[in-house]
Amino acid sequence: MRVAGERKRVILAAAALLIVGASKAFAMCGCDKPPPPRANVRPFVAYPDQVITLFDDRIVENQKYIVRFTARDGSSDWSRGRGVVKRDFADRQLRNQLRVAVPDVAYGPSQISVYDVNSTLLYTLSDDQFAVIGRPIALHDFNETITRKNYQTGVAADGTIFIAFDATDVSDATMYTGTGVGAGLRFQPNSVVIYNAQGFFGGWLDPNSPGLFRITAGSPGLSDTLAYWRHEFRTYKEEHRKRDARRTADGEWHADGTPHVDNFHFVVAIAATLDNGQPLPPGASPAFDLVISSTPEPSSDL
Repeated sequence: MRVAGERKRVILAAAALLIVGASKAFAMCGCDKPPPPRANVRPFVAYPDQVITLFDDRIVENQKYIVRFTARDGSSDWSRGRGVVKRDFADRQLRNQLRVAVPDVAYGPSQISVYDVNSTLLYTLSDDQFAVIGRPIALHDFNETITRKNYQTGVAADGTIFIAFDATDVSDATMYTGTGVGAGLRFQPNSVVIYNAQGFFGGWLDPNSPGLFRITAGSPGLSDTLAYWRHEFRTYKEEHRKRDARRTADGEWHADGTPHVDNFHFVVAIAATLDNGQPLPPGASPAFDLVISSTPEPSSDL
């Protein structure tokens, strides 16, 4: 059975969370997360060299495959992988899977084609199901300002822009602010959500969660500024170090059979519009200077 790709429209995802009564407890702060939906590919956005998982009943365990990624500008590259049968985060059922690293192709929507070892096409996923994005930006829990000159990342087929982060070194509560200089990106709380590198939905900007975030309007050519408070993660790290039930041998499943949710590698998805009110076109984003500042903050004053 083939499964429809994950829904990527962040406004709809935020609305869905409202319906189920989501709180900031989902904001990438533990392993107790709703499972991701079944999908043909997970995660649905990834950067070069990141490993993604393809799901399809036509994949055979231990068979070798060639996977070609083709961007809308015509550029393409390929990776190799071997079929496996492993539990799916969606429902913990065993499924045929193929794990491959994303090659270095143009940012934005990318068609995925799976071939057997004889170069015979097995199947193809349309490029509205997957997008290639920029490599992650490392965050820290000390005073720091990061400026990425001429930064670019991927914009998916539905116009959503994705910015990847690596918070492996973050342990203490920290305030982060980010803005784009040279790109007038406009967004509202319900158009910003978070996914982790495994495809779990991590959270959204909940207006009913005081102290979580603040959006400051920018000016033409200067994006809106997002300030976001991320709570401490020493407790999370200690729990996985000390509790037997939380130990994980493969980085995916705890000893007690629950999924291990990566809280440190994630993407911020923004359904932004430009100064002229139009959505971003799919492909590589406009180049801009991305400025991110971090400040240790035991508690939020937002």
